[in-house]
Amino acid sequence: MKMFRFKLNELIKAVCFIPIAIALLGISAGQSEGKAKNLSELEREFRALPVETRYLFGPLFWLHGDESRERLELELEKVLEGGNGCFTAESRPHNDWLGHGWFRDLGICLDFAKRNNVKMWIFDERWWPSGEVGGRVPQKYASKVLRGDAVSVQGPSRVELSGFNEQLVAVIAGIDTGDGIDGESLIDLTEEVRDGKLVWDAPRGNWSVMKFFWAYAEKRRGNYLVDGASKDAVEWYIETVYQPHYERFKEDFGDTIQGFFYDEPETWGDWGTEVIPMLKSRGVDWKKALVAWKFELAGEEQVAARYEYQDAKAEAWGRTLYGGISEWCHNHGVKSIGHFLEHNQLYLSQKLCAGNMFQLMKYSDFGGIDVVGKQLPPGRRWLGTYQIAKLASSISHSYGKKDDIAMVEIFGARGQDLTYPEMKWTADQMQVRGVNFFIPHSFNPRAPYDTDCPPYFYNGGYEPRWPLYRVFADYVTRLSLMLTGGHHIAPVALLFVGNSAHAGKFVTPEQMTTVLQDALFDVDWIPYEVFERDTRLSGDEIKLFGESYKVLIVPPVEVIPYETLAKAKEFFDQGGVVVGYGFLPSKSGTLGRSGKDISALTEAVWGYNPRPGLNALKRSANGGRSYFLPLKPTVEQIQKVLSQDAGIHPTLEVVEGETNHWLHILHRVKAGRDVFFITNQNISGGARSFRFRITAQGEPESWDAMRNEITAVKHTRLSNDLVELSLTLEPYESVLLVFNSQARELPMRLDPDTKPELEIPVEIDPSVKESRMPALKPPKIFSLSNPRPMLTVSPVKANPFNGKVYLPEEIDLKKTRVYLVCEDISPEAAARITLNGMYAGGFIEKPLRLEVSGFLRPGMNTIRIEPFAPKSVKLAVFQK
Repeated sequence: MKMFRFKLNELIKAVCFIPIAIALLGISAGQSEGKAKNLSELEREFRALPVETRYLFGPLFWLHGDESRERLELELEKVLEGGNGCFTAESRPHNDWLGHGWFRDLGICLDFAKRNNVKMWIFDERWWPSGEVGGRVPQKYASKVLRGDAVSVQGPSRVELSGFNEQLVAVIAGIDTGDGIDGESLIDLTEEVRDGKLVWDAPRGNWSVMKFFWAYAEKRRGNYLVDGASKDAVEWYIETVYQPHYERFKEDFGDTIQGFFYDEPETWGDWGTEVIPMLKSRGVDWKKALVAWKFELAGEEQVAARYEYQDAKAEAWGRTLYGGISEWCHNHGVKSIGHFLEHNQLYLSQKLCAGNMFQLMKYSDFGGIDVVGKQLPPGRRWLGTYQIAKLASSISHSYGKKDDIAMVEIFGARGQDLTYPEMKWTADQMQVRGVNFFIPHSFNPRAPYDTDCPPYFYNGGYEPRWPLYRVFADYVTRLSLMLTGGHHIAPVALLFVGNSAHAGKFVTPEQMTTVLQDALFDVDWIPYEVFERDTRLSGDEIKLFGESYKVLIVPPVEVIPYETLAKAKEFFDQGGVVVGYGFLPSKSGTLGRSGKDISALTEAVWGYNPRPGLNALKRSANGGRSYFLPLKPTVEQIQKVLSQDAGIHPTLEVVEGETNHWLHILHRVKAGRDVFFITNQNISGGARSFRFRITAQGEPESWDAMRNEITAVKHTRLSNDLVELSLTLEPYESVLLVFNSQARELPMRLDPDTKPELEIPVEIDPSVKESRMPALKPPKIFSLSNPRPMLTVSPVKANPFNGKVYLPEEIDLKKTRVYLVCEDISPEAAARITLNGMYAGGFIEKPLRLEVSGFLRPGMNTIRIEPFAPKSVKLAVFQK
């Protein structure tokens, strides 16, 4: 095998400039849409959904190694039939991963993808976590941890120590004050070690001679995990896992093969060969950082030096492993995507993402998360999972990822009882928070003869709700088409706690984010480094790629980098709105800066010893305002402070109507026009009527991504850039408001009280006989080791409706709108509609209607509604 080798000097140079490169690429790529589209082109794609628009929706496709070509292609046909534009080939686990069988099965998948113009991603592990390499990581390349021993020495005296070996990192001596090691006294004795022995003449004083060495991290389930903070280990990893795929499929890299997917990697080491170089490159005294990490420095330096080590260690993992993978991928024409474990604030876990997920994932091509099990039950707010979508989108926005794409692997292990209304609600939860690339879990060619973490959407033909998958895929694809590219608009930037979580008291951003969103203020989480280095202050706005934030929120953290807070003060001085809540920073995360320096900045912005309240504490000469809110402010308090006092407009204002704090908004500019995604996440009660006030120019149109319908909206223009309009939304219902540059002839959006001119009942067609599902028996086209495999069985039974209806010839379909209207569909309020043998679309949740004029013909028409029969069906005729 031809082995891939890093050119180390080139890698060092490239790696050092990756953040700059990301930023520079983001200026253009983060706002690009390939070839810029106008609204007419977008509308054509929105209505027709050609396969090239579907690249942001596609499932995990499982490979085990015992399926035949016939079985794999049968399941892949269902992937295509379901409206997917891509799939991720996943070892689950494959019995010959990285061997002939693995590449044989990938070849089958690749051939199918090429024939059908769908895209393919490749899972980078035998199972999970990524970085385990199927148990093949040699000890030499395993994750490493830093250890420390100390010997007390009373000087002056000669010190003679032995036992040093190749795992030595450093030997540092320092004066022990009794309250810690004096940072200014540190001496690097590493070069004094010869032949495994140290001889040193200690000066007068109470010295501590500290030996730092690395050890191998413990195994996970008996296997080592690759060391992501050492170049040699990363080099081996890429040579072993990535390079063989390129050697076999290089002609398809960057075309059909889009890239690689990593899954839940773990970071069991706090040491690697790149940690000290990282500290040095930042101008940090690496000796102080090591002592603070394993021992304790005297005075305030302990906090700052420990913060500096943590920050450098996380960056070393991110830059070396994920920067290295992405560099290799980009050099070979593909991308690197994936996700870590994020729920319950695991995005700050030392063992799962080096303590700060932002610093690892910023090197990947998209932000990404995983939504598994019952983490996001509709209508519930579990703060450990409720805002994880904001984590992914904030990474993409903060680092200028192309088209603001953010990925979610979704529905894994949720169970075969997952309903389509739940899927729709969860999809809205993702999209309204900026996550727009969906990888549903999963399509399993073994199904239904498997019980590994269902749902299986096709389930070998034994899932009655399979017809609804296409309806769901079309819905999500239309949303992703409209909610990527262009740029995002959010009024609030919330500094992300990051490594402050490892240095002192802190509060994570979920509670504040939720209250802001309920008050209809969208927000991004911005890392300290991005705020310091990549944002540009422009009067009372913070500019970042396409973003223009008007409010900066400083999180409740005890420790913060000095430059971060200094720039917050600069924003306040220039006229910006700066908000603190709960408690203010009091300690420095920057060596050379003290708590007094931090206090001076907080006093300059908020005054001395501020108390929580709703009034501006200070005003700058340029109109800046500072506020200090309670730790858990209410929606009403946010609205009073930001809207009424500071004069900051929310993303959208509700003039009339009760949101119950479950109406949420995303604002983007696409094709030069304002686009608002509005979702009613209430799951019960009747339809809710709202009057909205929106800052936007042009004519508002309702683009219904579920029903593929574009209509006009009743509105009143208050000024050139301010409009009021009324909308009624059912529970679960969402709408895209698109502001066109000029008015055009469109039918008006239907209100619940809009009466049709004519209603025609649809009768059951007794001539259609429903075929029964064949008896379950393991197919012969693939082998199973277990002769009596366990089954995954759907909890529902199909009850489709087959009907017929006569359309009078006097109804002019060019001058009327005809809707298929259903009443009470259960057990799930969802339907796929086939009219005269053609797929017409469908819906999930209310309103239970679909405009079908284009599929009708004068005379008799046949109608099929799957998978559940409504209580009654009719055609409702309206004038255009």
